[in-house]
Amino acid sequence: MKVLKPQLLKLHRWIGLTLAVLLTIQGLSGMSLVFRDEIDRVIHPALVVEPAATRVPVQALMDAVEARHPGVPVSRAEFPVGDDGAVLFKLTAKDGTRWLTAVDPYRGVIVRDGSLAAWPGEWMFLIHDSLLAGPVGETIVGIEGLGLLFLAVTGPIVWWPGRKRLKQGFKVITGRGADLKWRTLHRVVGASIAVVLMMSATTGVLMVWKPEFRDVLRIVTPVTDKPAPKVGAQPGAAMVPLDRLVAKARAEYGATELRQIRFSDGGRVAAIFLESDLTIRAEGAKQIYYNRYDGSDVGHYVSGALPVGTEIVDWLITLHSGTFGGTATRLLMVVAGLSLAGLSASGLWLWYSRTSRGRKRAPVTRAPAMAERA
Repeated sequence: MKVLKPQLLKLHRWIGLTLAVLLTIQGLSGMSLVFRDEIDRVIHPALVVEPAATRVPVQALMDAVEARHPGVPVSRAEFPVGDDGAVLFKLTAKDGTRWLTAVDPYRGVIVRDGSLAAWPGEWMFLIHDSLLAGPVGETIVGIEGLGLLFLAVTGPIVWWPGRKRLKQGFKVITGRGADLKWRTLHRVVGASIAVVLMMSATTGVLMVWKPEFRDVLRIVTPVTDKPAPKVGAQPGAAMVPLDRLVAKARAEYGATELRQIRFSDGGRVAAIFLESDLTIRAEGAKQIYYNRYDGSDVGHYVSGALPVGTEIVDWLITLHSGTFGGTATRLLMVVAGLSLAGLSASGLWLWYSRTSRGRKRAPVTRAPAMAERA
């Protein structure tokens, strides 16, 4: 292992330097998303509404949004966990422009509306997810994840001081110059948070290439894909009110809380997301897909009642976001994000410090005197 350490250190250093800026962005954006809902309520006070005795029908909320943005398709509606939150509708125009519209569920009035730039939380999510660059950005994020995984694995190997000096390995040396202080701090923080960064990198990479991961799992266990039903267009035909679809989903799959409604196939399919009482996974949902013309069930995907391989795939987002252990693990992911940004920044500083010292020590070659040249 001692023979390999110098080579691993070089690879660790250069991969870290290459990805430093991108990893800093990923660390800070990911950290900000851990408590995204809570932060949104602070920076957008209009999202906090006064509860009332009755709620406006979901279809009426949808109608209000469509009236504000005629011709712009609604992609999903997100319903708050608490009673005092607005319902958030997400829209995407044909030219790719994104809009978010929040509606008071008790009064049916729009309380906040704006494009992506007016919603920092959504903007930050897209940076973390794809660097605002679509599929190409997602691929870059996946490559970043592979790089982070390598750094998280090799860092502790390079750092490892041996069992007898383990306590010394966690000591930050101060009073002997900034370079040594930051180098030892970099190593101690990296070794301490390495396991969490490995988990974050692994789950992030697998989410980027989720279809490929599903195919690998299928070799050893059954994996169910999410439904992707298609419904033919029926010009002029009326659609079933969303409230009837929600009521039908609750009657047939259990009367749990409504969390989302997602629209696909040109808005002709509505997926009702109810909280799943069949799983301990925080994001677990009973997803029921309906034909919006006749209300027929055209597919379902129920967390907690899926093959093991499928549940493994669905747990990726829960592990990646830190919601599997409540507030404690969410705070841990905040620390991990800050640590990743700090490690990237300190790695750059150490490289700069090292190279600048090397330039200062380099001998200066003087031109020969005129007499010598003669």
